[in-house]
Amino acid sequence: MDWDAGSDNLEETLGRALRLLESAVHHHRRSALASASAELPVAGEAVAGWVARLVLRAERDVIWTLPEVAGDEHARLVAQTLAQLTGKGVRTRMLCPPGVIRGAAWQRSVGTVAELEVRVCEGVRQELVVVDGAAVIAPETSPGDPGGSRASMIQNSTVADMLHQLLCGMWDTAQRPMRPLSFEGGARGRVLREVLTLMAEGYKDDAAARKLGLSVRTYRRYVADIMRDLKVESRFQAGVRAVRAGLMEADPEEG
Repeated sequence: MDWDAGSDNLEETLGRALRLLESAVHHHRRSALASASAELPVAGEAVAGWVARLVLRAERDVIWTLPEVAGDEHARLVAQTLAQLTGKGVRTRMLCPPGVIRGAAWQRSVGTVAELEVRVCEGVRQELVVVDGAAVIAPETSPGDPGGSRASMIQNSTVADMLHQLLCGMWDTAQRPMRPLSFEGGARGRVLREVLTLMAEGYKDDAAARKLGLSVRTYRRYVADIMRDLKVESRFQAGVRAVRAGLMEADPEEG
C-alpha cells in the first residue's frame, strides 16, 4: 500500500470535511446543528477554559490537532490540561506539524506530559479537540492570539463521529516523531543536520568528513547514530525519513 498517497487522500478528505464544518458552524443558527452547537465566548482566556473543561470531561479518549504553538503561555495551558488526565486511563493523542514539536515552548511544556502520544503530520492546519468521539471544539485562532478568540462546540453525533474517524485515519498514517533530543539546537544538532544533508546528497564518507572538518571515524559515528535513531537500514532511507520528519530544516534559533 502506498502510505504517502493514503495520507494525502486522508488529508484532502479532512480538509474538505473541515471546510464543511466551518461553514456549518458559521451558519449554525440557520442549520440543523443549531440545537447541538454552541458558539463560545469572544475572550481568548474564556475559550481556553472551555477547551480545558471539555478535555477534562474525557473518560476514554482525547484526540487533539494542534497546528501551532503561539507561545509559552499557550503551550503551558495545553500542557496543564493534558497533565490533569495523566493516570486516569484516558488515551491522549496529539497530531501536529513537525515544526511544532521542535519548538522550545513545546519541549519545555507539552513535550514533558506523561502518557501523551504524539504523531507528526504536515496536513494539520486546523485546531480540533475531539473528546470520547462525541464532542468537538474548534477554536478559531488568529496570529498572536493563543487559545483563540472564538470557538464552536459541536455535539451533533454524526458530525463528531465523522471528524473522529477522519482524525483517527490521519493518526494511523502520521509519523511517530523522531527522537527530538538527538536533533535539538546547539552544536550537536547543527552537525547532525549537516551530516543528514550530506548523506542525502550522496557524499562519500571521506569527502563529507573533510567538508565538515571531522575525522572519517567521527563522521561514521554520527551516521551510525542517525541511522539507529531513525530506525532505518540505508543512508538514503535516513535522508527521506529525516526530510519527512522535518529534521533537515534550518535551526530556528539560527534564523
